[in-house]
Amino acid sequence: MTRTPKINIGVTICLVGLLFGPTMAQESAPPKTYMGRVVAAPMHWLGGAWLLRNKREREESALRMRDELKLKPGMNVCDLGSGNGYHTLPMAKAVGPQGKAFAVDIQQEMLDMLKERADKEKLSNIELVLGTETDPKLPATSCDLILLVDVYHEFSEPAAMLAAMKKSLKPGGQIVLVEFRAEDPNVPIKPEHKMSKEQINKEMQANGWKLSRSFDDLPWQHMMWFAPTEETLVSPPR
Repeated sequence: MTRTPKINIGVTICLVGLLFGPTMAQESAPPKTYMGRVVAAPMHWLGGAWLLRNKREREESALRMRDELKLKPGMNVCDLGSGNGYHTLPMAKAVGPQGKAFAVDIQQEMLDMLKERADKEKLSNIELVLGTETDPKLPATSCDLILLVDVYHEFSEPAAMLAAMKKSLKPGGQIVLVEFRAEDPNVPIKPEHKMSKEQINKEMQANGWKLSRSFDDLPWQHMMWFAPTEETLVSPPR
């Protein structure tokens, strides 16, 4: 079994004090943009401890958010951008041994940490998937629901990822975006890690998705469900 890399806690705490943890990008690299917004760099695996911080439930109401997903035993679900499994593990428990929870991340170290946590809780219905920046590598028509918590804004190739997700959904399947609210200046997150409803809808519609539901009672985040439209996906200009 792959051992989880040891983390220098002192360094990690210092880095995550920058409001959203260390990222994978170099400070000198020019920022990418997509449809008028800056694309944020993904959190580095060294910041994994921040994902499991004690106050996360108070800040994000994660239990209530997951309850709104209405997961049922036997469903196949995906935590895309799973990190070390903060949402993956409870999702796997919700769908039960008859269901499956795909955990997708682009950093193997995150998946290694997730596996260690899942093994401790004896969860055998989690499938780890090492994705890429253009493809989550999910099997075709495999998912009833794909959850993306604070991850879509980090996609360097949103159009390609959305097209791949569409192929991985079962008929009637949907994706759920949870993003920190850009409309609220009191949400203490870096601007590039926030999105407005207007921006989310603009990007989703341009890539062939339609809003089917919103949940607006989370403390800091939007929660929005999207279903594929019948339109052909066309990558919008950057």
